[in-house]
Amino acid sequence: MDFGSSPESRPLRGEPFVRKAPHNGWIGQILTLGRVSNLPTVWSNCVAAWAINLCSHEWARAIPDWKSPEALHPGFLWPLLLGASLLYVGGCALNDFCDHKFDARYNPHRPIPSGEISRTMVLGLATLAMVAGAWILLRIAECDLLWVGLLVACVLVYDLVHKHWQGGVVLMGGCRLLLWACAATCGDATAIHPLTWVWGLTLGCYVVGISLFARGEANPAGDPPRVAIFFLFGPPLFALAALIHWNNLDPIRVFLANLVGLLIAWIAFSSILRVRKGEAGGVGVAVSNLLAGICVTDALVVCFCMPMLIAPLLCLNPLALWMQKRFAAT
Repeated sequence: MDFGSSPESRPLRGEPFVRKAPHNGWIGQILTLGRVSNLPTVWSNCVAAWAINLCSHEWARAIPDWKSPEALHPGFLWPLLLGASLLYVGGCALNDFCDHKFDARYNPHRPIPSGEISRTMVLGLATLAMVAGAWILLRIAECDLLWVGLLVACVLVYDLVHKHWQGGVVLMGGCRLLLWACAATCGDATAIHPLTWVWGLTLGCYVVGISLFARGEANPAGDPPRVAIFFLFGPPLFALAALIHWNNLDPIRVFLANLVGLLIAWIAFSSILRVRKGEAGGVGVAVSNLLAGICVTDALVVCFCMPMLIAPLLCLNPLALWMQKRFAAT
């Protein structure tokens, strides 16, 4: 299961939703199963969620504090990133295990139907990765048991039902939201503040928008559904609303939020235009850009709390795009 990529439905016109990536031997098959090209978006989610929760207050309308990145203690940060990564790749591998019949018919290039790796080995590796990831999140990163448990449950339910239920896109957004909640409770955090939930829901809607956008391939007109477009523009619209509400926010954060907000808006706008042009492979390129854009939405979040993190999170965007050329994102 992928916390952020679109579910594969039956391809039309012979075009997959994302770029195909070459397989690079046995190790390459494992990395492809784990959708490692999307790991930068997992890392950015973890950093942004923890940062905004550390800087927010019990009253959602209060301006977040401006803190130094040193508040993200390395003793918790690295286990958080490692645990989330293992849980992510394990869930993605389990997704291939559950979808083997579908892939055998429509995606024979995938590692399992191509015979490059057995289902038994995939199940074993996926289980090991998920158990290890959950243990690291709980015992070393000290995330809250409730949210880690709900995240694991949501991943499992999604993997089992998403090919049989159109509402699976909601579960996909829910996985990202629960990952956000896990990261927010990392280390010494004792509660998740209201503003953290609002940003997490905005991220979840953006991910749902990506999924609906990709499913728009089935639309004979070739246009993505309007609700998907609304969800994709959710992050910059919410940031704009926050700037209007916090009209006394310092000029530096105002400038940075406007700049990064325009960037994520441009990613969404350019992706929509690419699809509407009807070019071959346009949907795949657009969805890949939107997936990597998750890192930009997280950079938008930290504009309000830890501006020094903006550059590192933005750098994860081209890293994700580069990795997508080597390993399929879905």
